Amino acid sequence: MQAVSRRVIRSGLASLVVLSSDTPPAIVTELLGVEPTQSELRGSITRSGHARQLNVWSYDTGRLDNTEDDQTGTRAVRELLSACRPAFGRIASLPADCDAHITWSANSDSWQGGFLLPADLAVEIAALGVDVLGTVYFDDEDEDEDESA
Repeated sequence: MQAVSRRVIRSGLASLVVLSSDTPPAIVTELLGVEPTQSELRGSITRSGHARQLNVWSYDTGRLDNTEDDQTGTRAVRELLSACRPAFGRIASLPADCDAHITWSANSDSWQGGFLLPADLAVEIAALGVDVLGTVYFDDEDEDEDESA
């Protein structure tokens, strides 16, 4: 099967997120074998001034643009899976109060742009053992050009 030649997704951000009511982030780190890029304790104050209702553990890739070698828009997810490889097969060992998932957001150059999730990437996500919550945002380059004119 031939890959789609038109680039739709231009950049993306992916995170492995574990939310829990009781299990602290330090225990999640120990169980998964991955250091988070961010963790917050239940009860800590959010930017909006509210007390956090859940513990949060996350590993984030940061926003990653496509490369010359990879125009699929999946770079962020691939790099996330690579960094979180020690957690493969360990998600099931998390306590019952933990909810783990991948969040994947991307910027598209098309109103009809969506994710193309290659089979090999789906296999890796399944090996990690989590669901994916994906969102595509339309990024209109012409809008910036019109505003500067």
